[in-house]
Amino acid sequence: MNKGEERRWRVIAAARKLFIDNGFHATGIAQIARESGVAVGQLYRDFAAKEDIVAAIVNADCRSFMAADALRLAIQDGQEHEVRDWIRQFVMPDEDDEDDGRLFAEIIAEAARNARVAAIFESIHDDVRVLMLDALAMLASGDALAVRRAALADAILTMSLGLLHHRLVRPRSDMTPLVTTLLGIIDREIDALRREARLPGGER
Repeated sequence: MNKGEERRWRVIAAARKLFIDNGFHATGIAQIARESGVAVGQLYRDFAAKEDIVAAIVNADCRSFMAADALRLAIQDGQEHEVRDWIRQFVMPDEDDEDDGRLFAEIIAEAARNARVAAIFESIHDDVRVLMLDALAMLASGDALAVRRAALADAILTMSLGLLHHRLVRPRSDMTPLVTTLLGIIDREIDALRREARLPGGER
């Protein structure tokens, strides 16, 4: 990591902490500069606006979470178990998430008010959806199933966001039964698609 990358990382780490503690609107560039130890002028050379810092955080978090390279390799190698495991991990809450999803919830809330943040979130969401569709197409191919795969991809994305919201509003509840139920629904839907894909006229 060179000096410029290290400086940007300090800014992103500081902004992440402040956004979690104070919220997006209550956090200013001057606060981020103080927390990161990066001068305001230098910070503006690295990030033109606060939304650019949000974009860097969202991109870093989502790219890491998606594990896109691992999924693409599993699809390429026909590793069905790994593909299904990726889908399960996508839905399951991250136990190592130190902020319990608060930062992600803050960004979603800001997306409802801020067109630029909304565009960032929409772009990431679209990327995740494409990955999900690729995973489902590998498990159950065939043009006839495209609409059902798309519906299942949207359902999985909705489940993931719903579990995040559930954990935020009920942080002390045991989510295991709920997660198990949702994963069971997904597994049954995938199995149904795979059976249909193997019927006469299917591609598998």
